[in-house]
This record gives sequence, structure tokens and C-alpha cells, in this order.
Amino acid sequence: MSATTVSSILNLTKTIIGSGMLAVPFAFKQDGVFIGIILTLLSFVMTCLGLYYFIIVSDFIRVVKKNDKHQSSFDSICKFAFGSKDYKKYTLIFNFPMFLQCFGVCLSYLVLIGDIFHTLIPRFESYVYILLSTVIIVPLCFLPRLDNLKYSSMLGLAFICYISLFIILEIFIDSSLPIWNQNTVKYGINWLKISSAKECLSSFSILVFAFTASMNILPIYNELQDRSVKNMRKVIVVSVGLSCLLFISLGMIGYLSFGKYSDIKGNILLNYSKKFVTNSCLSFIVLVSFPLMFYPLRLCSDSIVDWVVLFKNRSASELEIEPLLESDEVTQLISDKRFKIITIVQLLSIYGLSLLIHDFTLVLALVGGIAATSISFFLPGFITFKILTMEKYAVEIKKYTSKLSLILFTCKVLMVFGISVMILSVYSTLTK
Repeated sequence: MSATTVSSILNLTKTIIGSGMLAVPFAFKQDGVFIGIILTLLSFVMTCLGLYYFIIVSDFIRVVKKNDKHQSSFDSICKFAFGSKDYKKYTLIFNFPMFLQCFGVCLSYLVLIGDIFHTLIPRFESYVYILLSTVIIVPLCFLPRLDNLKYSSMLGLAFICYISLFIILEIFIDSSLPIWNQNTVKYGINWLKISSAKECLSSFSILVFAFTASMNILPIYNELQDRSVKNMRKVIVVSVGLSCLLFISLGMIGYLSFGKYSDIKGNILLNYSKKFVTNSCLSFIVLVSFPLMFYPLRLCSDSIVDWVVLFKNRSASELEIEPLLESDEVTQLISDKRFKIITIVQLLSIYGLSLLIHDFTLVLALVGGIAATSISFFLPGFITFKILTMEKYAVEIKKYTSKLSLILFTCKVLMVFGISVMILSVYSTLTK
């Protein structure tokens, strides 16, 4: 527990702000300005709520166990909620969506890397640049702790600021943009009107994807020096709030620059003529964002491997008699051998698929619709409701919070919201 509040805010903000921000202008084009802002604010509120409830649950478990050094993980939360004997039945409910989200994000990063470098230096095909990225990405993925990446996160945020300023300033200094050539270029802005219901729902999943940070919230919580709920609430609100402000600014200005009749790309930078420096900065951002997503991917993979091994090597009777290990230290550690094997296998899988997939926005929409909605909304609502309604901890729950009714109500809202967005956005993405 050596991370400061500032470094935690940096890591969480960097987890949120990545390639997804470049697709926000595309989402605003589909939604219109007013609806785009409303949906972005809605994503902000629901994301904060989901992250906060993961911390509430983790803090409650720490209080019940009377262990201030308790290391929280999705495995330990699941074991607490369902018990050691029944935990094996539910572990995939938690780990598979998280695995899918992290895997999809890492995959989208590599696809974006190929597009970026091919744009910068068209001499080689995209797959060449994807393979060359291993020189930077692979060593970073073998770092054992998130806090080891705080300096690269700081540099990545500096480049994000540069890209954001570029998009904001270009509308004032680039006279070739459609907004300044409405007499010769077909322009127009949808302030209140959406392009279509399907396009709007599909683009909402992109916004949900852009805000996703549940994968790293528990590792950040574990490494924080001051792990109080108040301090973590500050980390969450500041990080997600800054991200929300940036998304709205970039979404509006990116859309206003080109108008509704322009072919706004999933990567807005591809619409600008001056893009060498910005794409160079973006390439670095993606390179340092990859290991931030790979860290929770490895933890989820390790839990899934544990689940498979248990069912493969033990009989049903043994599983009923022998509970899973509950030691915090055991659930948090990955052996050196498995650490290396999982890292290598996952890297090979992601790199292999990145050579076959080329549609960046499709990856964002599908991953956002399926995985991001599950881990950002449904799972925190479900697990918080489950734990705070456990009869055997009724006394502890009553002492822990005086706002139980409100928390349980918002948990139900989160679950319904997550399921609804998942079904509608995936359907609209696949049928549009």
C-alpha cells in the first residue's frame, strides 16, 4: 500500500481516458449535441456509482474481517458473497465479463496501433507496426504492479492533454474545416435530433466503453495508502469527472468542426490533415494504456484458470468437503510460473487476433455493449445488493451504513440499467 492519492487519480484517469475518447465525436454525430451530452453525463453518474459500490463492498468486507490489510479482489468479494463452497458456481459470472472487457480493450488498442502507424508511415502494412509494438508493450506487461506504471501514466496524460488541445484549437486555426466552409461544403448540426434510434443506442455503448474503469478500481484501492471510503470517493469523482469534462468537450468540438454530413471517423484524428504529431502522441498513449488493461486481464485469467483446475482435478465430493482457500494472500498472489505463462499466452492471443480484425469502432461498440455494461453497472449493483442483504451480517450492515434502503434501491437501478443497455446496444450494433 504505497500509492498516493494523486498517483491513484492518475492511474484511474489514465485507465478511463484512452482510445475511446477519439470515438466520442462519432457518438455525438449519431446522438446530436443535446442527447450526446445527456448520455455522457448519464454514463458519468452510473460509472461513479458502480465504482463506488465496489469500494463500499470491499470496505465492508475489511470491516467485517477486522483486517485493515485485507487485499480486495473480485474473487475475494465473490467468496464473501456466496461462501467458499458455492463460490465455484458463480466465479465465471464475475471473471468472464471482466476478462472479455480487458481482452477487447487490449485488442482494440493493437488494431488502433496498426491504423495509427500505417497513417504516419504508409510504407508498411498495419500488421508490421502491430508486431513492432511488442518491443515496448511486452516488457511493460511483465511489470508486477500498477504503481510501477505511474510515470508512464503521467506522460500518457500529458500527451492526452496535447491531443485534446489540438482538437480544441484546430476549430479556431484550421480554415479548411467544414465549419468555416459552409458555402462550399455541405454542413449542418443536429442539436436536438438523433440520426436514428439504432445509431443512438449503438453509439451509447461507445460512451459506456469510454468510461469503463472497473477492471483497475480494486488494484488501485489495494495499493492506496489511505484506503478510506472518503478518499476513494475523491479518487473516483475526480478521475471520472475530469474524463467526463474531456469527453463532452472533445465530442462537441469534434462534431462541430466537421458537421453531420462529414464522414466522422471512429478515430477523429483521421479527419484532420495535420496529424503526424497528434498520431505520434496517440501511439504512445495506446502503448502505455495497453499494460494498464493487461494487468486486470491477467488477474481474471488466473481466476479462470483456478476455476478450471478445481473442476478438472477434484471430484464433486471433494469440492463439497474442501472449501476454497480464503486467505487474502493466497487469492492475491500469482506464482511466477503461472504469471509468465498467462502473460505469454494472452499476449500471443491478442496479437494473433489483432492481425485479423480491422474494424476499430465495431470492437468498441460490441465490447462496450456486452462487457462494459456488465462490469460497470450490473455486477456492482448485483454484488452490493447480495452482500448488503445477507442475514448473517445484519447487525454489521446496520452499524456500517444508515442509508441501506437508498443503496439497495440504486443497486436495483444499476442492474436494470446495465441489462437494458446491454440488450439494446448489442442489438442495434448487430442489426444496423
